[in-house]
Amino acid sequence: MTADPATAPAAEPLVLHGDAFARGRAQAELCPDSIAAVRATVEARLHGAAALLASPRITRYLDAQCEFASQHDPEGMAEMFGIAAGYGVTARALFAFLHAGQLSGLPDDGCSAWAFVDPAQGAMVVKNRDLRGPALPLQRVFRHTDPAWGGRTVLCVGSLGAPGAYSSGINSDGFALVDTQVVTTDQGVGLLRYFMMTRLLAGCASVDEAIAALHAMTHAGGGTLVLADAGGTIAAVEIGHSGVAVQRRTTGWLARTNHFLAPGLSDRLAAAPGDPGPDVSRARLARLTAWFGHRRAAPALAEAAAIMASHDDAAGTGLCRHGQEGGSTTVSCAIFACGPGTLYFASGNPCDGAWSRLDCTGDAGAPDGLRDGTGR
Repeated sequence: MTADPATAPAAEPLVLHGDAFARGRAQAELCPDSIAAVRATVEARLHGAAALLASPRITRYLDAQCEFASQHDPEGMAEMFGIAAGYGVTARALFAFLHAGQLSGLPDDGCSAWAFVDPAQGAMVVKNRDLRGPALPLQRVFRHTDPAWGGRTVLCVGSLGAPGAYSSGINSDGFALVDTQVVTTDQGVGLLRYFMMTRLLAGCASVDEAIAALHAMTHAGGGTLVLADAGGTIAAVEIGHSGVAVQRRTTGWLARTNHFLAPGLSDRLAAAPGDPGPDVSRARLARLTAWFGHRRAAPALAEAAAIMASHDDAAGTGLCRHGQEGGSTTVSCAIFACGPGTLYFASGNPCDGAWSRLDCTGDAGAPDGLRDGTGR
């Protein structure tokens, strides 16, 4: 199968270079045709969460969040200010937009993520990005470089109008991370995950460095991170405001979807009444757990692509989502091979089978073991 050329963006990454503000502003400068769509996306999300965001409690919370981020993550805030300037939206509106989903103003999105220690690759980390709404037109792969990073490059999957690693990424040291959304009641003033992810990729060379950095941070709460590095260490991190729960391994696998597993966090899930997300989340995790089974060898790239392209069938709930039951749609699949620093990327549903390869510091091409739309 091949991807629909009308919906699949070019594989070449959008190259953003400079300090944080310049990289943020460059999104609109390099993609001027996206300006109207980004503004409309921000407006639509804020409209959907208008009642929540207008409450005095949330207004005070966002004020405190802004002050906290300005003190503890000035680079992340500078990138956000650059994005806001480029797209002609207020920084306050963009800041509220980034918080709206986590504050339960909207139904939670999906995403399935896992990592496996692979001696040939160091480790691999994989994510299906599942979203609600028209996210695909704004999705991009970005390559970030910043003079302050000492030569480090970050290749990430994200969206125009949002900070760098808005979904996943890998840096030139072979450290990679992906996230999943978990809306939790364990929230407070602290660093939002969307700022945290770029900060980890810019500052860490390994899973252990990232775990140390995460333990040193105060978190807003919500979501999980699945981490992997070129040395063959993987970890799953569940993020609450009260603390983080970490599973770290040097063999085998780890997986997360959209609920917490750790004691003290697992009973803090917040979901809108009637939302099918929690049940689908547990079913997707069960599908992955059954697939891993007693597997001792790391899956081949084609096997990883195949499970991420799975649909609801006799084996269980599929990982490739098409908006079933009013839920999320898979807008991309990312497979990061940490040793070579490579991203294998499918834009749109991975069942379409159109894959491309992007190296963290190099050029795009056809992936080893996966066919792209040209049949190479």
